[in-house]
Amino acid sequence: MLSRIAESLYWLGRHVERADCTARILDTYLHLLPAGSWQADHQVIRSLLDSMGLSDDETVGVGHQADSGQLVRTLVFDGEKASSVAGALTAARENARGVRDAIPLDVWECLNVTWHGLRTRAANGAGPHVFLRWVGERCAMANGLVSEVMSHDEGWHFLIVGRSLERADMTIRLLAAAESETGSVPPWRALVSACGGWEPYVRSYGGSIGQRTATDFVLMDRQFPRSVLRALTAAETCLAELEAAGAPQYRDPRRDPSSARRIVGRTRTGLDYRTGTELAADRASLLSSLQRTVASAHTAVTKSFFRREDAVTWANIGADGAA
Repeated sequence: MLSRIAESLYWLGRHVERADCTARILDTYLHLLPAGSWQADHQVIRSLLDSMGLSDDETVGVGHQADSGQLVRTLVFDGEKASSVAGALTAARENARGVRDAIPLDVWECLNVTWHGLRTRAANGAGPHVFLRWVGERCAMANGLVSEVMSHDEGWHFLIVGRSLERADMTIRLLAAAESETGSVPPWRALVSACGGWEPYVRSYGGSIGQRTATDFVLMDRQFPRSVLRALTAAETCLAELEAAGAPQYRDPRRDPSSARRIVGRTRTGLDYRTGTELAADRASLLSSLQRTVASAHTAVTKSFFRREDAVTWANIGADGAA
């Protein structure tokens, strides 16, 4: 597979996941935050920005003087920013357009129809909840088509690696934001709900929720598709397939310290066998380590498979090493 096509598929997976996660996060906070409290509850807005790796400068006005309308306009409808819902879906559609021969027609049509519907949905005045729910449904449809009608070949593996790394990164950011939140939104309920996991959580832990159970669930649950452990496991599995099919130096990750599979696999193994007591003891350092893992894995994938001088970089990769 040409590296250009592989890279476009990788970013297609990341952009669709970014749009889906951002829509889930915003919809959750818009519902849980008491009506009329946006102006006063600055910490909630700060937590939202932190969970998406954004600063006040990047959001142009979203900060201590922002209201819900400004937040929604910046993080949902701003098509110029890849970190917004509209921007991520636009970028996903552009990547799909460049690799139409490598993806099923159904996947391309789903993303193209979604892109055409962005302005119509934004302009119909139905409110952010209806729009964000529509985005979630369109992203779920795209992911379902990828799983059910796309051959699980090299291209599919690249797409799933991108989706899995983005999913893990967004969940880690949400957890870090919940750790520091002191506003009126219940942080642990918001965390689990923003990951789309409230019902699975209740079935596993019951209706009560606290820091330890919420953290255990979104980090280490083996059955929940959006847990960090499951996302890293999916990325590791796909990287193993890609490296096995590649050059000989990629087939044994133990011989290559910069191997993306080795980076993800070591972190996944450490997380898989960590106890709840160990997690509570070093939660902050673990979250920082997990963010570095995602950033390092992204760099390793880019260097190993996308041999281009103008390789794409994610908008939120910065000096802190977070992707």
